[in-house]
Formats: sequence, structure tokens, C-alpha cells
Amino acid sequence: MSMMSDAEKADVVAETSMLEAKLQETGERERLKQYITTHLNECGWREDLKKHCIEFVQNKGVEKVTVEEITADIAPRGRALLPEELKVEVFNRLRNFAEKQGFEPR
Repeated sequence: MSMMSDAEKADVVAETSMLEAKLQETGERERLKQYITTHLNECGWREDLKKHCIEFVQNKGVEKVTVEEITADIAPRGRALLPEELKVEVFNRLRNFAEKQGFEPR
């Protein structure tokens, strides 16, 4: 795979910023967040992480555990447990949105 030039990297950064702005302006960002939150609640993902977090704190001791330790344990687990169908659906929604806004597919 070839390396991107500095100009290509700058183009990607600029496109990403423009896409983020369009998502915000149109309200699509908020709709995507709501969709993700609803899906994660419905599939039990949030509840599973909450239970794991409680167990982690109880095992470490509530007085001894730090927020950093909790985050270091929970964040990778949360990412790993994200439903694949959710990732695909959000990616597809973002791609469709970008195309409708006139962004070129890469």
C-alpha cells in the first residue's frame, strides 16, 4: 500500500472537517448519535458494560480504584463488544450522507 503524500493527508483532513461540519449543521450527527444509543441500549451492550464496571470496582475496591483504571479496562472491552451490524450500518449511513452532500468516495 502506498504512503499518502502531505497534500493527500491535508485533503483528507480538510474533507473530514467539512464532513463533520455538515453532519453538525444538518442535525445528522445528532440523529446518528441517537440511533447508536438506542441500538446499544436495545442489544444490552450498555447494561453489560455497566455490570462489568461494577464488578471491576468491587474487585479492586471502591476506595482504591481510579477513573483511569476503570477507563483503561472498560474502553477496550466496549469497543470490542460493539455489534458488527451496528458498525456496518453507521458506516453505510455516513457514506450515504457524504455522497448526498457531494463528497467524493475514496
